[in-house]
Amino acid sequence: MGERGWRGRTPLTRMMIWMKDVPPAIKTFKPVLEESLEYFWEQFSSYALPMPLSPEPLGSPLLEVLTPLGPVWAFDRGLTPIGGESPPILLHGQVERWEPEPMSPPLRYLGGGRYQVSGRVVERLGGAFFLLRIGGGAEALTLLLADLEPPPVGAEGTAWLAPPLMAFRP
Repeated sequence: MGERGWRGRTPLTRMMIWMKDVPPAIKTFKPVLEESLEYFWEQFSSYALPMPLSPEPLGSPLLEVLTPLGPVWAFDRGLTPIGGESPPILLHGQVERWEPEPMSPPLRYLGGGRYQVSGRVVERLGGAFFLLRIGGGAEALTLLLADLEPPPVGAEGTAWLAPPLMAFRP
């Protein structure tokens, strides 16, 4: 739009005209889910479970977490260097898409840091957070997930998680 088209328009109007050409992914509002690592761990650490870890090569931010459903690769959100083989781990993901029907298998790696998980919502934790239990019996795993519209307690479904899956630990 030339100079003539901008004349007489308020700054807000100019911004709205400019925003019409911005890709939707940039315009999408995403709330901040954690204020700090310490605050997040303090708020949700009671849901962490001891799980064996295999750190990736030195300098890599990834951890291989050996879950009851098999290994997952998660971004290390630990507060301190890893101490011990099975520290308490809280696996956390952000839901990109939720379908109200569970699919199998309960945990599926899609590549590029993405996972598909199927299970049952066991608890809503307030705000965007909820717990999803995937698998069953001794091979069950509970994930802390976040979605702008969390499903109700008892709902079964499949979540496609945005990368990366995160591993919070002390």
